[in-house]
Amino acid sequence: MTRFAALCGVAVILACRISANVVDPDIWHEMALAREIISQRHVPRDDTFAYTPTISPVVHHEWGAGIIAYLLATSAGAPGIVALKYALAFAMAIFGWLAARRRGGSSVLLLVLAPVAILMAEVGFSTVRAQMYSLVGAAVLLYLIQLDVDGRRRWLAAWLLLFTAWLNLHAGFLVGAGWFALHWLEQLVRRQPHRHLLATGMAMFCLIALNPYGLHYFEYLWHATRLERPYVAEWAPIWQVSLPCQQVMFAGSLLLLSYAVISRGPRNCRGLVIVLVTAFLAALHIRLLPFYALAWFVCLPGYLEPTRLAEATANVWTRWEMVILAAWLAACAMAVTQAATVKPWLLFVPGYQISWMPSSVQKIIYPVGPVSYLKQCGFRGNLMTHFNDGSYVMWKMHPRVKVSMDGRYEVAYPPWLAEENQGLYATAQDWRRVLDRYATDAVLIPKWSALESVLKNSDWPRVYQDDGFAVYTRPGAAPALPQADRSRQKILGEFP
Repeated sequence: MTRFAALCGVAVILACRISANVVDPDIWHEMALAREIISQRHVPRDDTFAYTPTISPVVHHEWGAGIIAYLLATSAGAPGIVALKYALAFAMAIFGWLAARRRGGSSVLLLVLAPVAILMAEVGFSTVRAQMYSLVGAAVLLYLIQLDVDGRRRWLAAWLLLFTAWLNLHAGFLVGAGWFALHWLEQLVRRQPHRHLLATGMAMFCLIALNPYGLHYFEYLWHATRLERPYVAEWAPIWQVSLPCQQVMFAGSLLLLSYAVISRGPRNCRGLVIVLVTAFLAALHIRLLPFYALAWFVCLPGYLEPTRLAEATANVWTRWEMVILAAWLAACAMAVTQAATVKPWLLFVPGYQISWMPSSVQKIIYPVGPVSYLKQCGFRGNLMTHFNDGSYVMWKMHPRVKVSMDGRYEVAYPPWLAEENQGLYATAQDWRRVLDRYATDAVLIPKWSALESVLKNSDWPRVYQDDGFAVYTRPGAAPALPQADRSRQKILGEFP
């Protein structure tokens, strides 16, 4: 009874920790591409959204995720996207749980360790980012790997089908390919059957070509995996980001892992190389922390099971069963109370900072007011946009409006253009030269930008402002846009 109640409690805690449903910034450009695919009846390889220089061909590794999001958004609206988020999260959790149990972890240890894994992984559950498909794929792979260790081989055909779907949803399939290679290496070192894995790995490499971009996908992967992303915080090392909870959980997880390895010996810890390599990469890039949390949760309970710590945990659980049950119920009540404040059944498109949202999503603010204003005015032309804002404009205003930059980053733009865009908004250096070079008709500016303070004292007229954004137009532009001021208004957008 206590274990079932605790399991339900873990499910509630997971749902509550990911319950702040603010639209993920990437979903806009994914759906914009999907709309183009459906209208043109093929996947375009040349960019049609930007008026600035772009890469050719444009290889969008999230095209499949965009199709799913677009179909859901246009058929089921916001509830469909919210339901997709929870479905993916629990699919990952279920396969992770099954994999951990198959590896020998007791239900008690899994229940004790689950909250730590949830707190580390929650940074990957935006509504809905394509990486969530990769987390589900990674959880399934960990389960299949244990089937292989147990001597079963029927999973290989299903895995190849899953892998093909995965690589068309998100480039995070590289994590799965890496884990698969590490599993083969471990089998080789342990002198266990491995040739079937080598053959499957070769098939996986060939299957990467089964995508709308063909062999160009390999070029994109080579470029993207080596590219530095200084302007994207989630690619920063874990010690450089302001995520104290995740940093504490990460350090604690490493301590538990060290204890287990020292107690059991590395040879008795199957899959250890996967956990260690993923931990190293997660330390370098916070975006990979959810993958480490998953691998850690699946493998660690089996490592700990024969140790004194596991025995002590089981004894405490048996002796204090009712106290533990009460603690789980209290934790669930607190989680539900906290989640209720963010209205987990709703999907938000904030045009201002929503103070009662978690800090992790407060920074997501879309130019809802400026886009609504420009659409009402019938604006057409080239709109200078910041890296964070272009995708929303693409979805709402294409093809009438083209953007200068959006969140696709290495997918569509040369690195120097991203640097120029960041410099323009951060320092406003050479702003007139940049705006003239690309025949910019109007500029969308976040109020925090140095460009705002420069343009308001220039000959470019400000035609719109609210508490978050301003719009300036080129001097003498025809037709002249009317003045609008929505300051001190709380602006929310609609999805889709």
